[in-house]
Amino acid sequence: MRHRYGRLIKKDNIVVFPGALERLIEKGLDAVEDTDYVEAVEAFGQAYHFDPDNTRILAPYAVSLYETKNFPLAKEVATKLLHSGTTEYLDAMELYLAISIQLQDYDEVEMTIETLLDEGIVPPNMITKFNYLRELNNRLSSRYIREELEPRQLDVFTMDEFMEGTTETQQGILALFENRELDKTTKNLLSQIVEKESLHPIVITYALVLLRESGFDGEVTVRKFGRSKSVIPADLELPSQDDRSIEVVNQIGGLFEKDPSRMQMAIDASLRYGIIAYPFCWDGFSTSEVADAYTQYIESMFTGAPVNATELNSWIRTVDQQTDK
Repeated sequence: MRHRYGRLIKKDNIVVFPGALERLIEKGLDAVEDTDYVEAVEAFGQAYHFDPDNTRILAPYAVSLYETKNFPLAKEVATKLLHSGTTEYLDAMELYLAISIQLQDYDEVEMTIETLLDEGIVPPNMITKFNYLRELNNRLSSRYIREELEPRQLDVFTMDEFMEGTTETQQGILALFENRELDKTTKNLLSQIVEKESLHPIVITYALVLLRESGFDGEVTVRKFGRSKSVIPADLELPSQDDRSIEVVNQIGGLFEKDPSRMQMAIDASLRYGIIAYPFCWDGFSTSEVADAYTQYIESMFTGAPVNATELNSWIRTVDQQTDK
């Protein structure tokens, strides 16, 4: 439950009353929930100015700065978070390392991960995640980042080289294309990635979104889960932001109105579908059929009862299981 009151704060001869600071924090937290990270940065930034050691601010502010690409300040805030005694130390460390990779602090990342693993600080269920960060860090450091190039050249790898990487490494490579002007060569490479059925669906989605953001108006054929669809990336909505996906979420909300926890699980599953299956949007099924299928899917998780063996239920389960691969 969020706190209502706090201490009186004075900075630069300005008195900040607890209620004002609390409203800024609440505004930032609400913005994060809505994935409006620009709004979150604005709210948390004001709160951070007056109370930089407030532990309620540090984690969501660092995440928001990361999402808006303000990596230097994100690292400053993440450092404070690590030193704050947070109970979510490893999650904070994961964020800190991701930020450091973006800042090309490769040696620091390597030494930090090596120490964490050698000293047994990372629990078994998180070792894979930290090994992924280490692999991504090493790959970017040794093969794709050239410090002497200004700006960084992103077309220094071939399609064959891209295919050699793990799913996590491929996503890391694609992340380098965000918020950049893409030339014809890069768009052609992304088009090849989009049409490569053997790649993980999330990698195909990532490349397709990058083409969409670049305004690519050529036709590409996406193949996922044995299905095929020709689209023009520039004409697509972002994953889970199309009218159909919103309608499904609304209907799920109505079906689970009295059970918020199951409602959230069902909504999250539908949103995962929107990302993994993109641009396939439960084609051939009505919104009510889809919402009912997610109801069955979530109920089966709680009760262990099998869901009805329908094409839609099988399709949803198949897509959702890709989340953990």
